[in-house]
Amino acid sequence: MVMALLFLTCLHASADATPSPSPDYQTLMNQYKLDVSQYRTLVQDREKARAQINRTFVMAVEAANRDARTAMKLAKTAAAKNEILSNQKIAVTAASVARDGAIAALGSLPTPPVKPVKPVEIEPLNKMKSKKSSPSPTR
Repeated sequence: MVMALLFLTCLHASADATPSPSPDYQTLMNQYKLDVSQYRTLVQDREKARAQINRTFVMAVEAANRDARTAMKLAKTAAAKNEILSNQKIAVTAASVARDGAIAALGSLPTPPVKPVKPVEIEPLNKMKSKKSSPSPTR
């Protein structure tokens, strides 16, 4: 009886020291991978929308500048030129406000998923390496 118990203990002790991760961890990792994929898609969609907003802004500014240049060629008086420049500044400011509002409407960046923590395996004391203290520096 004692021999059988010792034999079973030896077999158990020689088993694999690093068992496979628990199914809970695997489930969490699979969910994390899905969440990362969804996060990347949300970030890409947001970036595409932001790029379109900026393209619209640039086109509006270019149109205001083009209209101002064309009008300046025809303007004769200083008052007319000042009015053209004022209208150009108003158009650029309106485009800027529209761009800022559209970017604010996108909302904040999506929150990235948090990677699950792998369970820590505790090793037996006899398998741990002893740490040697390093010598103190001398000068």
